[in-house]
Amino acid sequence: MDKTESAIIEQTEAFVRDYMSQYDCSHDYLHVERVVRQALKLAAQESTYTHVDMLVVHLAALLHDVDDAKYRDTNTSSTVGDFLATTNLDTERAHSIVRIIDAVSFRKELLAIEQERAGTMDADEREWRLACVELSCVQDADRLDAIGAFGVMRCAAFSGARNRPLHNQRDSCITGTTYDAYVRQDSGTAVAHFNEKLLQLASMMKTEGGKREAQGRHEFMCRFLEQVDAEAGFGADGNGEQRERGLETHANTH
Repeated sequence: MDKTESAIIEQTEAFVRDYMSQYDCSHDYLHVERVVRQALKLAAQESTYTHVDMLVVHLAALLHDVDDAKYRDTNTSSTVGDFLATTNLDTERAHSIVRIIDAVSFRKELLAIEQERAGTMDADEREWRLACVELSCVQDADRLDAIGAFGVMRCAAFSGARNRPLHNQRDSCITGTTYDAYVRQDSGTAVAHFNEKLLQLASMMKTEGGKREAQGRHEFMCRFLEQVDAEAGFGADGNGEQRERGLETHANTH
């Protein structure tokens, strides 16, 4: 890494650290740092058999939650694009980073999957998603931090920030989440969000390293939810059997 690239990374770190201070602790700068470390590790593994632009991975991981739709007005212009224009980064890399960040979320992945099934996805977009290893590394790294022990803590933190209940035994088991349902945020509790999203992530990993690491984190969440069911059912007639069936379904697919 040359001096120019180091300076761009330092400038980006300062920008993101300040920008993320407005978010709650589920999406703070510490989350960003974990995603960066994981993305760079996955990228190093991938680079043993294919070319990976490590600077693009690093910057995209740093900036991946800037402009997050959960926290901003959807009519706001691209903060990421505006920021990158102030750096010495070349236009081609800047464009790639903006494109990666726009595609990285679970919400956008659901939309892409539905478009692929319907045959409405643009051919160039489909080819790019399949070929862009930098997207795969950042996407997998972000998803790794959404599952396992940190995933449990972050789900609870986000629920607290949004005043979303943690658990309700009357919640139905949500499976086969659609793009429209996810945008509406149909899940009523933190625990319901596991079936809506978090238990699906291990099966959506793109890199080999991401797939390996996700397995243990997925299993941890299943054990955690089994304990939730046991504690919630203590002293009650029901014991969350409906959601347990959903857990078994997910557990058997990984």
